[in-house]
Amino acid sequence: MSNRERPSERRPANVQAVASQAFDPIEMLDAPTAGGKVIRGSFFRIGGYVVGVLLGVLSASLMIRHLGVVDWGRYVTVTSLVAIVGGLSEAGLSSIGAREYVTREGAERDRLMRNLLGLRLVLTALGVVGALIFALVAGYSSVQTVGTLLAGFALLLSVAQQMYMVPLGTALKIGWVSGLDLARQALTVLAVVCLVLAGAGLLPFLAVPLPVSLLVLALTIVLVRRTIPFVPSFERTQWKPVLQLTIVYSAAAAVASIYTSLTVVIASLIATGTELGYYGASFRIFSVLTALPLLAVNLAFPIIARAAHRDEARLKYVMQRLFEAAVIFGSWLALATVLGAQFAIDVVAGPRFQPSVSVLQIQGAALLGTFLTVTWGTGLLALHRHRALLLANLLGLATSALVTIALVPDHGAKGAAFATLAGEFVLAVAYTVALLGPDRRLRVSVSVVPKAAVATAAAFALALVPGLTGILLVAAATVAYFAVLWILRGIPSELHEAFLEGRGRGTP
Repeated sequence: MSNRERPSERRPANVQAVASQAFDPIEMLDAPTAGGKVIRGSFFRIGGYVVGVLLGVLSASLMIRHLGVVDWGRYVTVTSLVAIVGGLSEAGLSSIGAREYVTREGAERDRLMRNLLGLRLVLTALGVVGALIFALVAGYSSVQTVGTLLAGFALLLSVAQQMYMVPLGTALKIGWVSGLDLARQALTVLAVVCLVLAGAGLLPFLAVPLPVSLLVLALTIVLVRRTIPFVPSFERTQWKPVLQLTIVYSAAAAVASIYTSLTVVIASLIATGTELGYYGASFRIFSVLTALPLLAVNLAFPIIARAAHRDEARLKYVMQRLFEAAVIFGSWLALATVLGAQFAIDVVAGPRFQPSVSVLQIQGAALLGTFLTVTWGTGLLALHRHRALLLANLLGLATSALVTIALVPDHGAKGAAFATLAGEFVLAVAYTVALLGPDRRLRVSVSVVPKAAVATAAAFALALVPGLTGILLVAAATVAYFAVLWILRGIPSELHEAFLEGRGRGTP
């Protein structure tokens, strides 16, 4: 660690006495080791996610080739429609649940969690009905309509599972969280491979999430028994204070979660089936990559929420480090996606989807904006700045929708990709202003930005080397990027210190 002491991380005089005490899982968030645990856990969680992605590459590749361009576009349309329902019903309630779980205790906490679960289930059921009505009005095929219903039932199971996961995340039990995510991915892969080998049509693929969600829910219940109430409450007298607590942020989170999927739904109405299929291939890869910053930053959220509640100095310290990580890894992921787009499309979709390469390159550039958005959004949530979140998200949604409508008719899949790019960066700028503008105490140092820019330019220059393409280009660019960043002292010492600190401790 650095020689200077960090806010709220000074060791007590009686270190051995403290170490010998049995800590409550939530109290561990205040411990000096919490930050390092999150850093190590982030890499562990992302590593598990990458393993799941690698498993999913095989299933996605088989499914895209099996369904073809048009049916794949229909598949992505249905899954995007259900994702919008999930975003609207989730509406940040999981994050609210995590925040309140670490700041409340006993019966008060249990009652709130039961009512949050009940509220989410009701909102999700209403959303599924709305999705079915939309599918009918929009003239979707009968297979797409029935698939929407099946995926909606799976979403209800997933909603319950997400709420039951709160104790694992807040107690930093990252190994179990990663294991459940990996189990979901592995079960999905197994089902998809079996369906491809059986020569199934579109509907069975749309139904895959139903049995998978049921099994993962059962596993989660076994892990969290006695730590969270399982039975939802539908106390309408209690829903009013719950809604007062969540309504503005819920609206903000709902808007943020649907705006990328909204480009697919709008494109399904104004683009050709072929262009929709091209965009669907790129969107599938992009949506996988956007989960990376969410996985990493969400692990830190319990600490951020706790610091915002109790320790402003520590909050500033954590936000500074998260910003540096967002710039470093967001720039790298954008670089790797742009340089590796041809390889990714070849592996996942095949030669028939060649036009998707340039689409993915455009969306890849948006990933830096995604990292910044997730980072600042987490800070805004921890500080209860829900109104600012809502206004910023509405601006991002409007930008994305308007650009989609304006560009897709003439530019097809590329137009939709530019809509995503515009929406991400408008949202990132709006979040930055909302968090750092009103409060000078939280303003961060931007010294990492020029260092990351120099490293990105140096790594991108490798694309000019003859014969260096595909995965080799991505690997070489990655080595060059982090080597230049290291030389420029752009990598925070906390990253390698966390791993030295955690050596020999096993799973995070």
